[in-house]
Amino acid sequence: MEEQTVEQNIKQQTIEQKIVDLKKITKNDGDQAYSEAQLELAKIYFLDQNTEAAIKHLLKVEKLGNSTLYAEAQFNLAQIYQHENNIEQVKYHYLQIEKSVDPNLYAEAQFNLALIYQDEENNIAQAEHYYLRVKRQDNADAYARAQYCLALIYQFKKQNIDQAKHYYSQVERQDNADAYARAQCNLALIYQFKKQNIDQAEYHYLQVQREDNAEAYARAQCNLGLIYQTEKQLFNKASQCFLQCCDSINPFVSNIANLYLGDNIYFKKTEGSLKKAEEYYLKVSYSNDLFVHYIIAQIMLSVIDKNEASSLFADANKREQSFTHYICDIRKLAQNIQEQLLVTFRLNEQLESEEKQYERQVAHYTRPGVLFSLLKNEPSDFRLNVVDFMNDPTENQVLTSWLNIKTDTDSEIKSFLASFSFNHNSLNQFRLYGNENNIVGSSVSVVFNQNFFGDDVQQSINPDGINHLNKFASVKMAKQDVIDNRIDANEKNEPLTQSSFHDLPLFRCLYFDPNNEYISLAKRNKFSFYLEHRESSASKIEKKWNDYLTQLDEEHKIKTIREILNQIKQKIKELKANGQVNNLSILDQLITLAVMPISCLIKHAAFEDEDECRMIYITNIADEKIQAPTDYVQASSLFINYKTVEDYIEKIYLGPQCEAHHKLWITNHFRISSKPRSKLVKVIQSEMPLR
Repeated sequence: MEEQTVEQNIKQQTIEQKIVDLKKITKNDGDQAYSEAQLELAKIYFLDQNTEAAIKHLLKVEKLGNSTLYAEAQFNLAQIYQHENNIEQVKYHYLQIEKSVDPNLYAEAQFNLALIYQDEENNIAQAEHYYLRVKRQDNADAYARAQYCLALIYQFKKQNIDQAKHYYSQVERQDNADAYARAQCNLALIYQFKKQNIDQAEYHYLQVQREDNAEAYARAQCNLGLIYQTEKQLFNKASQCFLQCCDSINPFVSNIANLYLGDNIYFKKTEGSLKKAEEYYLKVSYSNDLFVHYIIAQIMLSVIDKNEASSLFADANKREQSFTHYICDIRKLAQNIQEQLLVTFRLNEQLESEEKQYERQVAHYTRPGVLFSLLKNEPSDFRLNVVDFMNDPTENQVLTSWLNIKTDTDSEIKSFLASFSFNHNSLNQFRLYGNENNIVGSSVSVVFNQNFFGDDVQQSINPDGINHLNKFASVKMAKQDVIDNRIDANEKNEPLTQSSFHDLPLFRCLYFDPNNEYISLAKRNKFSFYLEHRESSASKIEKKWNDYLTQLDEEHKIKTIREILNQIKQKIKELKANGQVNNLSILDQLITLAVMPISCLIKHAAFEDEDECRMIYITNIADEKIQAPTDYVQASSLFINYKTVEDYIEKIYLGPQCEAHHKLWITNHFRISSKPRSKLVKVIQSEMPLR
C-alpha cells in the first residue's frame, strides 16, 4: 500500500512538473509549439476532471496560428461541452471544423452533429443533412456509420424500405465491421419480413460474422435457425444455428434458441451429439416480455421429470393448442387488470397542474419511531415487508381461492409490499396502524408526492427472482452484461442499499368477496374532500366529490375487471376440462404464476374501508436484496430496502394521541433541516376525535 502511495506521489509530481514546463511555452516559441502545449495542458486538466481549465487552454489555440491544431481543439471543445450537455456550444465548435483543413475530423464532426439533431433535437431533416456530408474518401469509418444511421431513418422514421436497403448496402466490412454486421442483419430482416424473400434473407444473415459484432451474429444465427426450422424444415441445420446463439446475452435470442433445441431433441427432429432436452429447457429465462417461452420450458421440464402426458405433447402444435395459449391468455388478462389498478396520479389528463389532481398524493401510516429512522442524519431506507406476516389471514389467497387454484405454502416466491392510503387524515388508520407503546392513535401519517413512485408495472416482478426456481440459475446469471464482483454485504454486516432498484409503481387495491363476487376499488372517501376543502361550501365540496367519481369512472372499471376475472375463470375451466392437462403436477403452479401480477392486489371486501394502495415487489427468497432485522423479536419479518424518503414528503399528520416529545422532534426536524426545499413540509396535528 505504501509503495502504491509513493508511486502515485511520483506520478503526481511528474504531472505537476509537466504542467509547469508546458506553461513556459509561449507564442514566441512558435505558433505550432504553443498550440501543441495548449492541447496537452487541456488533456491533462480534462483527465484531472478540471474541465474549466481544459476549456481555457483549448480556447487559446487560434486558427491563424495552426489551422490543423485549431480543428483538433475545436473538436475537443465540442466533446467537453457534450459531456456537460451544453448542446448549443457543442454544435458551435463542431461547425468551426473545416473540411479543407482536416477532412477526417470534419467527417467525424458532421456525423456527431447529425447524432445531436437526431437524438437530442429530434430534427430528422437536419440529421439527414449532416449524415450526407460525411464522405467515404474523408473518413471511411464515419461514412459507414452515417450510411447505417441514414438507413435506420429511412426504415423506421420514413418507412421507405427501398431507400433503407440502398443505405445499408453502402456499408462495407472494410470500413466498419460493426456497422456492416448490423446492416447485413437489418437487410436480412427486410428481405425476410418485408419482401418475403427467404433466400435473400438467408444470404445476408450468412454475411454476419461473430468477430464483427457478437450481438448481431447471435440475432442472425437465431433468425437463420428460424428459417431452417419453420420455412425449410431443415432441423439439423436449424439446431446448428441455435447452438451458435443459445448462450446469447440477449434473452429473446437465447430463449428462442434453447426452446427449439429442447424441442428438436425431445420431438426427435434432430440428430447429432447434442445435450439432453432438459439442459436446454433449463436455460430458458423468465421475463414479463418472454412469458410464453418460460411457460413452455417449465411444462416440458415437468413432463420430462414426471414422465407425464406424453400423448398430450406428441408435438409442439398440440402442446400450444391444449396448454400454452391458455396460460398466456390468463397472463394477458391478469396484466389488463393490473393496468386498470395502476395509480397514475393523473385521473384528469387534461389538467396541467399537479395540484389540481384529486389523487396527487398518498399517505403511509407508521410509528413515530419508524419516521425518526427515516429522517435522522444517516437515514434508513423505506422498507417493503414480506406479505407472509400481514394482518389479513387471507392475504394473497382471495383470488387463488376463488379460482380454485392450489397454492404452494412453501413457495420460494415471496411478495413484499408497502401500504398507502388516499385518505391522509383517517381516524380508523390512526387507530389501527403505527401505534407507539400500545397507545391507540399515536401514529403518524406521512404524505408522499408522486415522484416517490414509478409508472412501469413490469418493475413489480423481479425476473431473476423467478429464474432462481431453475436448478441452473447460475447459467442465467452469467448472461448479465456486467459481472457483479462485490462481496456480499451481509458477510460484511453492511446493509444493502436501494441503488439497483428502479422506481416501483403504485396500485390501488381491489376489494372482492369470493362468496357473492362483490367488488369495489380503493379510492378517496368523501370525508377527505370535506377535510381538504373545509373553507368551501358543502355544495362546492359535493361538486368536487362528484367530479372525482366521474374521473375515477369506478363503475366502468369494476365492470371491466369483473368481465376479465370471469374470463380468467372460464379459461381455467376450459384448460382443466382436459383430463390429461388437469393431471399435470405443475398446472396450478403455472396458473399461479400467470395471475401473480394481481394476486396481492386483490383483498377481501371486509377490508374495504382501508382504501389501500400498494407498492409491490415479487421475487425469490434467495434475492440478495432481502434482509432480516437484527432484532431477534422481529427476526421473522423479512424486508427489502427501497430508498430514502425525505425528498418526497409533502406533509405529516400527527395522530390524535401522538406523544408530545414525538411532535416536538418531528416539527423541529423540518424547522432546522438544512436540506434545500422548494416548499416547506407541513406538520399538522390531526383533529380526529379520540380519547
